Amino acid sequence: MPLYMKRLRLVRGEGVYVWDERGRRYLDLIAGIGVNVLGHAHPEWVLEMRHQLEKIVVAGPMFEHDERDEMLEELSHWVDYEYVYMGNSGTEAVEAAIKFARLATGRSEIIAMTNAFHGRTLGSLSATWKKKYREGFGPLVPGFNHIPFNNVEAAKEAITRETAAVIFEPIQGEGGIVPADEEFVKALRDLTEDVGALLIADEVQSGLRTGKFLAIEHYGVRPDIVVMGKGIGNGFPVSLTMTDLEIPRGKHGSTFGGNPLACRAVVTTLRILRRDRLVEKAGEKFVEFSGERVVKTRGRGLMIGIVLRRPAGNYVKALQERGILVNTAGNRVIRLLPPLIIERSTLKEAGKEIEGVLNDIL
Repeated sequence: MPLYMKRLRLVRGEGVYVWDERGRRYLDLIAGIGVNVLGHAHPEWVLEMRHQLEKIVVAGPMFEHDERDEMLEELSHWVDYEYVYMGNSGTEAVEAAIKFARLATGRSEIIAMTNAFHGRTLGSLSATWKKKYREGFGPLVPGFNHIPFNNVEAAKEAITRETAAVIFEPIQGEGGIVPADEEFVKALRDLTEDVGALLIADEVQSGLRTGKFLAIEHYGVRPDIVVMGKGIGNGFPVSLTMTDLEIPRGKHGSTFGGNPLACRAVVTTLRILRRDRLVEKAGEKFVEFSGERVVKTRGRGLMIGIVLRRPAGNYVKALQERGILVNTAGNRVIRLLPPLIIERSTLKEAGKEIEGVLNDIL
């Protein structure tokens, strides 16, 4: 039997819960790896998407449509970048950012971080750090170099007038839910400005979750390019590359990028988030975990990493057996990326169950 057949088979969801084919309910604390920010089957979101399906789904990139105008208007409540380029996934947004940086600067070097994850297409994979993601796909795109995350001195040495851009995650996701140090982020901004390079913030996983629309806002730094994906469409495949750089017409595009259905998914998600203050409230829901096998709790808001003294895989399996879905971010980190609609009381109650499992299993 193929390995994938042994995985839990989910058949439906509602709010912060999902059900398997046997009818068993699970508390979903991973939300499609941070995707379902409004939870599953949010009735208002479903209704808006259904109406859009009955109206128009695809217009093609050569036409204007009301749905895109609505999305840009809603997005203006959150950010003030002049241009928004729409794609279909986080990795596609990263690819666009890399292209834009090279086009704008006339340079080719991209500096990324150790333990970074930026996607699995060839350009974003070249920025991704871990060998397990890169192995077997070489040669990768030339011109990419990695420096230690949160190391100011390494950044000073690496960023030169040959550098097109520096790309980083304000909170590393796959790298173990590791926040960037304030000193490091501000150094990256100063160093890139000094040499005429661009700063790219990858907010695919950290966007919406930390109490602010972008995690980079906590640092008081404005990147030249920001990429978003995952939760921005509440489960619909869509991504954004935002910048003040004007890219000549025809230099970048996507058949499905910015289609009316995708725009409806984004605008509906953002309207609900803004009306219900779910982004701000997420910043108040961070939960600390403790116990003999817990080293520390990292992250911000509803982007939480429980750092353990031993590999996390067995704990993830045990929690699934008890009706709680989480996953790992690195060998010894349990990752929680729950829907933003989750009540803090629900998360704290789940925390007791998680701590119980951590204490029970050797």
